[in-house]
Amino acid sequence: MDKYQIPSVAKACQLLQLLAANSDGLSATHLEAELGLPRTTVFRLLKTLCAEALVEKRGKQFVSGPGMLNLGFQALQSDKLRQQAAGPVQQLAQRTGLGTHLAVPNSESSLIIEVCNSAQHPKIACRPGVSTLLHASATGKVFLAFKHFDQLERLFAGRYLAALTCRTITEPEALRKELKRVIALGYALDDREYHDEVSCLAVPIRDTDGTVVAALGCTGPAGDFKGERITQLVGELKDTASAIYKAVYHRQPEPREKSALPLTYGMQACSPLMMSR
Repeated sequence: MDKYQIPSVAKACQLLQLLAANSDGLSATHLEAELGLPRTTVFRLLKTLCAEALVEKRGKQFVSGPGMLNLGFQALQSDKLRQQAAGPVQQLAQRTGLGTHLAVPNSESSLIIEVCNSAQHPKIACRPGVSTLLHASATGKVFLAFKHFDQLERLFAGRYLAALTCRTITEPEALRKELKRVIALGYALDDREYHDEVSCLAVPIRDTDGTVVAALGCTGPAGDFKGERITQLVGELKDTASAIYKAVYHRQPEPREKSALPLTYGMQACSPLMMSR
């Protein structure tokens, strides 16, 4: 841990993240085990967070409190990127007939902050606030490729890459190869890797310094992500990403970089079988 970080604050943040990921709540015993802390320390953290309304006790369980909801709403309302992207995300969904979403990097996951679900595919739905795994989602691959490529060994050292479907990439070397393809093509494809029969495309959104700050994605039935349709969707995504850039930063985006590779995407060898983000 960085010498300027405060361990108790870090543990409190981890506790809040655990509760946010478990809507039914967690017991103090469960939190002790997850955080690796003594019971008295967990008790003090819980008492403090309850006093600030960030945590609420319900019976023997602890859940996220109204203070957490308030922080979340305030963050969304003050997020210029999300505000400026809402219209283009909705228009993209109308043009493509697919579900569309905007994600931002969130520690070691991809956090969905804006969504427009498809009326044509109501079963393929998402909502703001959902976090997806980096190695299995299209937006996650964008962040790994364009933000974290040089840190892959650190990010996944000693970790198991969960297989969500039979097509999920779980080998580090295969993932590295996939991310090189993402960099070359300028977009990422989740080919039924997160949920069966569902695929997703995503492209990066950069700031004025060229740093990737978000990813724009579209999701739908896997059969809709083949051949020329992929080429069309990637064009729609990149045009929308450029519109979002212009709206947020009030300037024209840089011209698109030409890829040395054709605009096709190599699929993993696996039996055909994956809700993607």
